[in-house]
Amino acid sequence: MSTPLTAEDKGKPAWSLMVLLTGAACAVLGFGAAWSWWALLWAPLLLLAVAFTIREWRVMAGNHWRAGVLEWFLLAVAHLGMVAAVALIVGV
Repeated sequence: MSTPLTAEDKGKPAWSLMVLLTGAACAVLGFGAAWSWWALLWAPLLLLAVAFTIREWRVMAGNHWRAGVLEWFLLAVAHLGMVAAVALIVGV
């Protein structure tokens, strides 16, 4: 039987990695075409950003939504970056 994790063990959400990954994906999408060989660069970046976003949402939910102002700002920037990347992919 495992012991329950405390808030300190779960850690705090760190949205800076998602901002970096979505920014890199948007930069690659802006530099090259979405459906060319550039997809070999932006697709893994965007998939990593989504995977880390899911993880950070779980961490944030485990901490009962305790986050500072900077974390909430980075959360918004990361999600807006993902929306921008998806918009570039579909051509909106």
